[in-house]
Amino acid sequence: MIKSITKLEKYLGTGRIKKNFDLSPYLTLRTHAHAQYFFEAETEEDLVAAKKASLNLRLAFFLLGGGSNLAILKKNLRGLVVRNKFIGKKIGSLDKNHVKLTVSSGYPITKLAKELAELGYQGLEYHLGLPGTVGGAIYMNSKWTKPLSYVGDNLISAKLLNAKGNVKIVDRAYFEFAYDRSILQKTNEIVLSADFKLKKTDPKNTLAHAKFSQRYRRETQPVGQFCSGCFFRNVNGVSAGKLIDQAGLKSKKVGQFHVSEKHANFIIHDGNGKPEDLKTLLKLMKTKVKDKFGVELKEEVILI
Repeated sequence: MIKSITKLEKYLGTGRIKKNFDLSPYLTLRTHAHAQYFFEAETEEDLVAAKKASLNLRLAFFLLGGGSNLAILKKNLRGLVVRNKFIGKKIGSLDKNHVKLTVSSGYPITKLAKELAELGYQGLEYHLGLPGTVGGAIYMNSKWTKPLSYVGDNLISAKLLNAKGNVKIVDRAYFEFAYDRSILQKTNEIVLSADFKLKKTDPKNTLAHAKFSQRYRRETQPVGQFCSGCFFRNVNGVSAGKLIDQAGLKSKKVGQFHVSEKHANFIIHDGNGKPEDLKTLLKLMKTKVKDKFGVELKEEVILI
């Protein structure tokens, strides 16, 4: 383990590494965690350099996108935490009816959905309102249910950074997309950028779709509260939120964490909560649902 930031700076630049950095402002759940070393990657080259630095210096590596779909229970994260701030996009014509979007992995998915909807490019507009990044959305194959659509549906190809720090380009089939799943969850590869095929259509339609999805999320999910999104995966097509609700757990509170009154698959952090309390609440939710319905709840949120 390196004893100072000096060696990291040789890879990533002088003054760009922060030590014992508070991550909570960058986490939608606002749990309190500190990174031993923290770096903001602003380019593809930064992401590659950070990965190679972690390998060469034998540091644990963690990539932080929008900070959603994540619950950090540890008070301290050893190694290098990299916040993905690589933001850029390019749109070119594919044919008279379609465009090709090339977008960086750190691009906020809500910002992208809004911009594309305003241009009348159909394919990602239903993701308006999601808090994460393009990279995170591909990793989880983020979805919308009315009508059912996934981020991966219109993907053509992507540039990835693998566990050895090498860059490769893969097509859509590589990802093995499924419900809340991509191959990245197994390989731990990092999306650098992605290409999408989007249909040209009337901006009035794409904006209407985008605003509908955003309005629906606001009406059915907690807004303006610290949470990490849907906490558990649905079970055999049955809503995890419905199971949790029917197990009598809506509003259940442990310490400074509680189950949302609005949607039972959301856990709200009321501030200054202890990791032990969140662990206790999660265990209670799993136990109650297992006892009542005989099924195991599995996290959709990444636990660290």
